Amino acid sequence: MNSCLSPRNGRGFQACADLEMQMLRLFFEMDAVGVAAGVAVLRAASQGESVSRPRRALLFLVADGGEGPEGWERVYQEARSEGDPEVGAAACIAAVDATLGKGRGFDAWEPWCGRLADLLVSGVDMSAQARAALHLRQGLIALLRDGDAGAAERAAAAGLSLVDAGQSLPLALALGALAGLTDCLAGHVVRADVRLSDTVFLCQCSASGVFSRALVLSTLGLVKLLMGDAETASRMLDRVSHDVAAGGLPESLLMLVEGHRLYAMTALGRGHTVQDLADRIGGRVLPARNLLLEAYRHLALGAVALRNGQALRALVHAQESLDCGRRAAAQFPVLVAALLQLQALADLHRIEDAEACLARWYPEWTRLGLQRIAAIACQEQAMLQARRGELDLARRYRSKALGLLPPGESLLPLHRSQAWLDELEGVLSAANAASPESAHVVIRTLGEFVVEVKGRRIYDRDWKGLRTKSLLMALVAEGCYKIPAVRLADRLWPDSEGDQAMQNLKVALHRLRRLGCGPGETPVNWVHVKYGQVSLAKGVCWVEGDGLSTRKETCRIAP
Repeated sequence: MNSCLSPRNGRGFQACADLEMQMLRLFFEMDAVGVAAGVAVLRAASQGESVSRPRRALLFLVADGGEGPEGWERVYQEARSEGDPEVGAAACIAAVDATLGKGRGFDAWEPWCGRLADLLVSGVDMSAQARAALHLRQGLIALLRDGDAGAAERAAAAGLSLVDAGQSLPLALALGALAGLTDCLAGHVVRADVRLSDTVFLCQCSASGVFSRALVLSTLGLVKLLMGDAETASRMLDRVSHDVAAGGLPESLLMLVEGHRLYAMTALGRGHTVQDLADRIGGRVLPARNLLLEAYRHLALGAVALRNGQALRALVHAQESLDCGRRAAAQFPVLVAALLQLQALADLHRIEDAEACLARWYPEWTRLGLQRIAAIACQEQAMLQARRGELDLARRYRSKALGLLPPGESLLPLHRSQAWLDELEGVLSAANAASPESAHVVIRTLGEFVVEVKGRRIYDRDWKGLRTKSLLMALVAEGCYKIPAVRLADRLWPDSEGDQAMQNLKVALHRLRRLGCGPGETPVNWVHVKYGQVSLAKGVCWVEGDGLSTRKETCRIAP
């Protein structure tokens, strides 16, 4: 490098050129600290001379943080005129990264997409590092802007084929992280876990690079979260924070990691830490107007609210996340926030809106390779239908969800607790119940009339009015299945007008469904009303005799 400080010496010029090449390689490998050190030497060598050569101009712009899209455009055009595809590739990458760092305006990527593609298919002489770095940006654009996990996976695979043979460890790690994320989104969670866990050992190499290590560890942390292992996820994310002191990590990546930590602390039930993280993220993201990170912040806070039973708050956060994604012209956060929106609508019992949400987004999720999100959405519909007592429909949604995943993969919930999953499994298992031990509601009619909900006996004080108990007794006496609502209303409220009697019946049915439920708990709909007929849900209820037999004599109350 010292000879580079003597520009009148031929060897000095050659040394400068070699240094420029070295700095370009470090740029492609995302080594911001190394580029800054090399540029300092190049600046000294320039000795105040104007910079016209595209390579040096590019490196100076990188070190200075760029000067907006005009600067990258100028360098790109200069590189084209001088026939320097390496610098052209670097200008494309720098322009994409600059937009990503701002977290908004992803529609500005459009002209650079064509240039990326042209450089990759043109057959021009470029290093493996340059080509791999271009594929990495192709993948990021496909995923973040277009929401296309399939295209992102193909870009990651193309990049890995160039650097897997030891050409560049940092790029191999970064592309591996992208591949792991797309694996996860497509439902290959186990494969993502295995591959990323192996990659972690490579992160111990000094040549791995702080940026690439952060990408691998944060992605693995997210995968562990999706697998329900919040403890391991937290440890992975803590390792990223240890690298922060080394420098070279952009603000956007740091905040992304903090968002993952927010998820982890929520899953671990560490409320105070969750609030501290939320405040810290908000204080750094909101003033910067980074719409991508704002979208992720609202998504994480919405997930927190959903797990805490605050469905309306979760819905508001989902809508804010959707809005941020749209304003940023980034489709991926929109697609993920749509799932949270569906979940919140389901918990608010806005059944038609939840079903419309699924109909709107399901084709997009499956088309773009987001099978895991589509599967989770179907699982949410299974729970929604199970709570309505539509168990056949719930089983179909559950089967559809499992069919979207690779064989052997578990369908773990997202934004939900283990208790939520246990409830779903319990209700669906009860659908095939033939015994009082497995049924949600047990009704005994021989001798004393006894009702048990979730294994707990219902006493007189629990009925919220004698008419509620009378309604259930009438249902059992009438045979439990397809009893005209009008007949029940006339039987229980003979002195009321028809409309008033039907309104009284609706109130009593609501109270009956909530029997045994705690405050804020979502009831299982074990009493159906369809086509003006009232039934106890088959499989969910067990009635002494022959269960839900259609034979009246087996369901009558003893005189």
